[in-house]
Amino acid sequence: MKKSQIVFAIVLAISMLGAGYAVSSLVITHSIPSEVNVLVRYGLGPITAYWDTGKIDKVLTIDFGNVLQGDTAYVYFYIFNENATYAASVNWTSNINTVTLGKITDIFYPDIRGWDLEPGANVGVYYEISVAPDTPAQKYTWTLNLGAEV
Repeated sequence: MKKSQIVFAIVLAISMLGAGYAVSSLVITHSIPSEVNVLVRYGLGPITAYWDTGKIDKVLTIDFGNVLQGDTAYVYFYIFNENATYAASVNWTSNINTVTLGKITDIFYPDIRGWDLEPGANVGVYYEISVAPDTPAQKYTWTLNLGAEV
């Protein structure tokens, strides 16, 4: 075997090993997206959420779209006390743990649970979800309940 053929064989072998490592690394670090949607339900009382301060676009669903394993995603909207006379204490719950088996968690920033909103007042909030790295890829839909204790 000629010296140039030996060098070619060595370079080819190293290239193949490098390509194999790159492909295996790609497979190991690949995340599969999950489609995430949230249905918003309102309880009794004057608490309502809107995408805008002009109260034109009421929040009925939240579409996070495709979210990757290990990601955090959020939306921003406004929560209003629509009562003109009384302050209202904001309350929220969701069935996210039941639907996602604890693989996706949700939280509000600021934490509005128990906040008193004056008549006609509003507060801008981030509703954030965090997706665990081992979350199975599928479509997730849960219910976010917003309400008030007047």
